[in-house]
Formats: sequence, C-alpha cells, structure tokens
Amino acid sequence: MRCWGRNKEGQLGDGTADNRATPVVVQGLTDVAQLALGANSSCALIRDGTVRCWGGGKAWGDGKARTNVAPTAVAGVSGATQIDAGGLLICAALRSGRVQCWGNEGDSVPPGASAPPQANAVEVSAAEAHACAVMKDGTVRCWGDSPWSGVGGPSLAAPRVSGATRITTGDSMACALLSSGKVTCWGRNDQGELGREPDNDWHADAIAVPVEGVAIVVAGESHVCATLRGGSGKVVCWGSNGDGELGRGKQGPPERPGAVPALDGVVELALGADHACARASDATIWCWGSNAAGQLGDGTNERRTSPVRVAW
Repeated sequence: MRCWGRNKEGQLGDGTADNRATPVVVQGLTDVAQLALGANSSCALIRDGTVRCWGGGKAWGDGKARTNVAPTAVAGVSGATQIDAGGLLICAALRSGRVQCWGNEGDSVPPGASAPPQANAVEVSAAEAHACAVMKDGTVRCWGDSPWSGVGGPSLAAPRVSGATRITTGDSMACALLSSGKVTCWGRNDQGELGREPDNDWHADAIAVPVEGVAIVVAGESHVCATLRGGSGKVVCWGSNGDGELGRGKQGPPERPGAVPALDGVVELALGADHACARASDATIWCWGSNAAGQLGDGTNERRTSPVRVAW
C-alpha cells in the first residue's frame, strides 16, 4: 500500500506527520483487499475480514480519540466484506448482511433515529455524519444526523429508489447506481450535486441524473463522477468546480454532467473533498483538482484542472 497527500494526523501511515506530494509506503500493512479514506484517518479491509485503521480521530471502534496511530485493528469488527469512510464516519458491510459503523456515529443523531441495517445490506457508503446502504431487494436505506435520521422532515432516510446496485454519499447528498445503468441522486443541490441547476432545496425524493450507461459512480464532498459502460471507461463529472475538480481544464461555478476530456479506459474512481483520482486499465493513476497537500501525487502542490499522472 502507498498513500500521498495530507498527513497531519499520520493518515498516510509512513510514521511521520509530513504531507507527501508523491506516494509513500504504509508501514506494517499487508493482505489489503480495499481502502477507505476519511478526513483524518485511513482504513483498510484485510482479506481475513478484519479492518485496520491509522491516523487520527476515533477510528478504532472504542470511542477514544487518538492521533498518529500506526495501522491497528478496529475493535469488534470481523467478517467485513466492504468498507467506506466519510469525514469522520467509517462503516463496514458484514457477511451477515449487517452494517457496523464507528467514529463519528451517534454524535448528533436524535432519539428514535434510524440505525444501520442489521440484515440484508450488500453495500455501504459513509459521509461526514450519515451513511447509506443498498439492500438485497435493490432499495436504499440511510441513517445518521438530521435530515438523514428519519426523524422529522424533510427526511432523506428512505428515498424512493428501486433497482439500486451501488451507493455513494457526499456532503448532505447521495447517489445510487441502478441496474439499468442510470444514476439517481437526492439531498442537497446547492452545488449542482444532483446533476441539475443548483438550488437551495432539500430533495427527499431521488432525482434522475441526465447520464446513462454508467458502470461506476462515486461522490466527493460536492461533486460526483461516473464511468461509462461499453468498455470505453470514459469519465463524466458534475457539481462543484471551485478547484477544477470536474477535470475540464478550468475552475469556476458548478456545472452539469460533462466528460473529463482525454481521459478514458478508467476502471476505478476515488473522490475527495475537492479533487478526484482515476485508475486506468493500464494501471496508471490520474488525479485532478485541489493539490494544497500534495493529494494529486504529481510531486507538486499546484492545483490541476485537468488530469495529471501520479508520480510513482
């Protein structure tokens, strides 16, 4: 495993607190199956179904805040099949169909709020203080702080979604990929996160994004990117663009869905608060957007409004 970017809390796992503009090796970590990155901690799903986290915050399942922790097993988590992290919240989907969350969970959740599923969940996605899961029947359930708690209104806890196969959440919004290859999003839209013109409303019912044939969809804080089916691996992004995180060679106001020019063959996406990275089929990694902490991995701290290659 290698990490790069911000390292104030030790979240790069190289034994220092120095930001890194190129990848460094995470110390003492092997057999990694999947990664999940939050605001001040990083986590890895190990092939044996356990989870190990490093950095700072409350990432170790015991409610205690720490900093500069080396990769350490999360207490009480086993049988995990998939993990995700948002700002301060980390969640794992288990073989039993249960979802287990820790970190920021419960800090601001009202009494009577909806809780993580205890069965039938197949995938989970975590944000700053809420999370959502895709269920076996293709519906979506969400929980967390208001309005994701299911208490009061408008409630974003049970959007009218069916046929969902994947889920992703950002800052106060979420999107689901449907079996049809379409994407539907709900929640906040002040940066055009829902794929339409920005507004100040809370959208409790999911809204169809004007893009089809989607293979992967991933949300950042206020922007979303998707890859297209058919073998092209082309990338389409929408939402906020203050740091060029849409990859269109410019920064500015929010934009509706549009292609990232000259980027294809993409098989995996990862989005942060205001940047994005893509892994291509030739095993190269390309990043764009904010680079203040070296999170684009190109050896500089310069903002990039078009994709640049990570310097291994």
